[in-house]
This record gives sequence, structure tokens and C-alpha cells, in this order.
Amino acid sequence: MITTRGFATAAKQNPKSQFNVFDRFAKSIHRSKTAKLNPELSRKKDYIRDEVATKTIERLAFITRPFDRMLDFGSNSGNFLSQLCTESHVPEQLKADGVEHKIVEQLNKDKALVRSKIKELIMFDSSRELLHRDESMKFDYKFPGKIERIVGDEEAYNHELLKEPNSFDVVLSNLSLHWINDLPQTLSNINTSLKPDGLFMGTLIGGDTLYELRTSLQLAELERKGGMSPRVSPLVHLNDVGSLLNKAGFSMLTIDSEDIIVGGFPNIFALCEDLQSMGEQNAVLTRASNLPRDVLLAANEIYKSLHGEVQENGEILLPATFNVIYMIGWKKSDSQPQPLARGSGQVNLKEVLQ
Repeated sequence: MITTRGFATAAKQNPKSQFNVFDRFAKSIHRSKTAKLNPELSRKKDYIRDEVATKTIERLAFITRPFDRMLDFGSNSGNFLSQLCTESHVPEQLKADGVEHKIVEQLNKDKALVRSKIKELIMFDSSRELLHRDESMKFDYKFPGKIERIVGDEEAYNHELLKEPNSFDVVLSNLSLHWINDLPQTLSNINTSLKPDGLFMGTLIGGDTLYELRTSLQLAELERKGGMSPRVSPLVHLNDVGSLLNKAGFSMLTIDSEDIIVGGFPNIFALCEDLQSMGEQNAVLTRASNLPRDVLLAANEIYKSLHGEVQENGEILLPATFNVIYMIGWKKSDSQPQPLARGSGQVNLKEVLQ
């Protein structure tokens, strides 16, 4: 069963916040534009979100408990749902690879297992156009539980749905937290929404994502303008995630990261077009109003020189690196394993290390 509930999006900046780095109003426009004007293009450029959603499903398959009530927080177009209900296939170029067949077979089993565990999936996102983009699409498998789509501001966290504590067994958040200004407060709010011993599983773009683009633009602007503007958004680094989750009240943390390298861009313009179609262009409050064409042309040549990959036919293609941070945290509960009392150890560590 699918129901839809609307809520006015609080798109403008929260005047009480002291952590404002991003222009949330501009970001709302970025994320909604392509989904509204060209849904097919928006769908085609969702490759990073689709890939990360698949990897999230693989991780969820290792969790043995049921996921009765799940919140997909910052759900974008529902990439988690679409990948969960779509059968994976072996790529044509790997048809002869027996190992690849086993990997895909296991992935489809994981999808079926996770689908069967979720009784209610609530998708929450600030972009109405993105949230409802794929609502009428038919997938390979019908989702057996209840689906609800709700529009609301992730950062304000003031929707009626989110005000009740201890409401969700699982909160997912895939590739949306990197646009939150007050990330510590949002993580704390998510912790409050979870039931005791509830699971938070999130991913965000971080680290040195798009370092090729970043360095090329910086060098080009230094050369042409004698200075630099913030052309790429600041990102969280892996070393910071543990303390953020701890301060938000999570325990038993699991954190890792992965570089997803997308190749084959003929020039820097093609990469920028993809980022715009994804709604992932720069939204820093102090960003420059425009990017001069001469700077972009110079950046293109620097990109090719520093990072370009020469093909057999002599063509130079550009790669783009997306660093994805995966994090798992559990809301504290008395039922969780607890450390032994200080001094209760039976083995002297000094003896072990000798």
C-alpha cells in the first residue's frame, strides 16, 4: 500500500543556527530542477546514489533483526527502494565470469531478504519533485510493506512525524547529510527518533571527493585571477565521523569509506553537467556568483594534464572520484553488551604482551 502526505518545506535558512555553511534554499532548487524538468535525465544521472543504495542493502542483509518501521531520511528519489525492488544482472562484458554470477546471485538474495523484513518504509525528503519522481514506476518486484512519502525539511527536523521519540527501528540516510549545516544536531535528532537499540545506517559524500576537479579549478583561478573562490563544498572527513556519532549518543560504531571512481568524461563541462543534473553543484553561502569561461577552459586543460587517462586512440578522458563514508551506529540500550567493570579482568595484559 502506498500513501502520500505533504508538508510545507522550510527551504530558507534557519536564523537560529550558528553553523550555516550551505545555502539550503539554493540547494532545494538545485535538487528539484532536473527532477521536475527532465525526469529521465535525472534518473540517468543517479548512478552514484544507486550504487551506494545497493551497497547499503548488502550491509543491511547482515543485520539479523526485523526492520518493522524504517525511515529513509533524505531519501532523494527513493534510490534505496528502487534498488531493493530491482533485480540485478551480470554486466554483458562479464557474462563469462563465474565469480561475478555468484556475486549478483547473492545480491539478489540480499534484496529479497531485506524486502521481507520491512513492514513500513517512510521516505522523507525536502524536494517534492525528487521524492515523487519515480512514484509511478513499476519495478521487478512489488514491495510487500507499506510505503509513505513525506515532504519536509531534514535540517529543521520539525515535521510531526519526527517529533515523537523512540519511533523507528531503523533510520537510513543515503547521500544527503553532506548538505546539512548543523550535522551534530541532526544526528542527535535521528538518535532521539530511534527506538532503544535502534539502528542508524548512513552514508555521506566526504573526504577528498572530486579532488581532481577541486585542484584543477584552484590552479586555474590562481593563474587567471590571482586568487581562489570556494568552488567545491567543504566535506566531512572520515576521522571526524566517529566523534560526531559518539556526541550524538550512538554506540557500537562501524565506520569505513570507499572511493568510487567514475571515468569516461570527455571534458570538465560534461562532469559539471552531471553534477548539475544530480543537484550536487556548489551551494556554499560564500560561493562566487559565476565561473568565468576562461577559468573553466584553463581548468579543463589542467584537469587533462594532471588527471587525464589516455586511451588507445589517443583520446584523453577524465575521471572523477567520489569518496563515500559508510557509518553504522546503535542507539544506546540496557540490552546491549556492556564493558566489564574496571579491574574485573582475569588476564594480565602485561603478561600477554611479553
